[in-house]
Amino acid sequence: MRAFIILVITFAILATQFYWGVRKKKIIGAIIPLVMTALFITISFLEKTAEYAITGIISVVAIIIVWFIGYFKSAKYEKSEIDKMKAKDIQ
Repeated sequence: MRAFIILVITFAILATQFYWGVRKKKIIGAIIPLVMTALFITISFLEKTAEYAITGIISVVAIIIVWFIGYFKSAKYEKSEIDKMKAKDIQ
């Protein structure tokens, strides 16, 4: 059951980041990576190990990549819509 809850939380975080990327919310999209960075740094200091830092870096990079995927997908969609409007104007 614990693994399922972790999977749902992970999916929710990635979906949120993708949504904020599609909506081009740069500042809001930076909140989750900053919070996760602070969380992993805090856990590393409390546990006095660098084991969580590596996991944290990988997680934050993955979340940032998901945001960029949404951001670029949105830009691509907007460009295609503008091209469609220009094609309609020419006709």
